Amino acid sequence: MGLPTETWQRMLLVIWAVLLLAAVPLAILSPLRLRQGKPVKAMWIKYGAWFLMAPIVTVPMMLGRVWVQAGFLLASLYAFEEFSRLVGLREQRAHMWLARLCIVAVYVPTFMSNYGVFLALPAYVVLPAFLLPILRDRYEGMVRASCLVMLGVIYCGWFLAHLAYLMNAAAGRQFVLAFLLVVVVNDASAYLVGSTVGRRRLVPKLSPNKTVEGALGAAAITVGTAVAVGFALGGLTLAHRAILGLLLAAAGTCGDLAVSLIKRDVGAKDCGTCIPGHGGLLDRLDSVLLAAPLYFHFMRVFQGAGGLT
Repeated sequence: MGLPTETWQRMLLVIWAVLLLAAVPLAILSPLRLRQGKPVKAMWIKYGAWFLMAPIVTVPMMLGRVWVQAGFLLASLYAFEEFSRLVGLREQRAHMWLARLCIVAVYVPTFMSNYGVFLALPAYVVLPAFLLPILRDRYEGMVRASCLVMLGVIYCGWFLAHLAYLMNAAAGRQFVLAFLLVVVVNDASAYLVGSTVGRRRLVPKLSPNKTVEGALGAAAITVGTAVAVGFALGGLTLAHRAILGLLLAAAGTCGDLAVSLIKRDVGAKDCGTCIPGHGGLLDRLDSVLLAAPLYFHFMRVFQGAGGLT
């Protein structure tokens, strides 16, 4: 059997190769961290969890577009459940069901490849969010609940749905895989660099473990990764890939800090417990959510990705 011939298949092979080779820097850093009196067990648990998460991406990619889009829908719904638990929305059962229905509705034009409706849907979440308490003739706590529905649907649903919609492009699978690799590399390298050599706190109150050195080191590695996977990014020039890497590094870091903001405000350590060493699904998706729309529109404008109109 020969090597994969399609670009998305080669991209998938690259992801698994990077995952396996990531053990090398971890093995090098472990003695250094031990000499610094820093734990290494958590680092290896985080690494091992990727061997559980990678197949969840691999299998749908092999099955086809609709399977990947359905996977993103399920991820949005589960992330919203974690979000609602954090912010105390779960006690409002009617609002919970409304939000779930709105998230499903956000994905309908994704499956149908209707770009105009997809872009407009967040505006139409506002109406049912306020109409619900009006029909129930209730006001106490309703503004908070309605605003949380809007935030949850857009943040957990519509933002992630940009990756699902990107699957409608002719080269959608390779675009999505390249994005996931770049964002994950940014997240992982920020953790490794920051926890090993980081000294200056980036935002001490929001995320005490985030460091300036970690963010800068991650940005450099992310730019290098974006440049390296240029074969999967279509016609992007070298300059465009470098800019894209910087943008995704910034958006990924902001996404991470956005979830930290929510957790700090409600006094939670993690969003959940479903992923060993990482916390909940929202903890894992935090750097993806804000970066996904940015990547989608960047590719649409500069790459001219087919199938996105």
